[in-house]
Amino acid sequence: MFKVIFMKRAGGISVFLFFLILFFLVSSCATQRLQLYKDGKPLKLSEYEKLALKEYTEGRYENAIKVYQAILKNYSSETYAVVWAWYEIGYCYYMMKNYPEAEKAFRKVINEYQDPAAKRLAQEMLGRIIEEKKS
Repeated sequence: MFKVIFMKRAGGISVFLFFLILFFLVSSCATQRLQLYKDGKPLKLSEYEKLALKEYTEGRYENAIKVYQAILKNYSSETYAVVWAWYEIGYCYYMMKNYPEAEKAFRKVINEYQDPAAKRLAQEMLGRIIEEKKS
């Protein structure tokens, strides 16, 4: 009898430890903060771009949007960076299937900026959104 109780408790402890470790892993990932500033100052534009790409490729689209918004805020005079940040924001929303927000960002690229490549791609994405809505 002692052996059965001990094994049940040992199994229960193993399950408890497994879930405890899993909880800490998940919570540490969830609370990992984006480093959008260093010593209270904005990162370099290239650092923001690398960080946004990393967040995007790892499927953390909301984080990528936050990084692109930091580019908009801190590098508003860099027109090339701003237009592409808006495009990427739209693309992240598209990937999240948040089509209204994606449309807003793509329309901003088309209506407010003169970069022909960004405009063309934004128009293509609007076409994709229309097709997605049909299906």
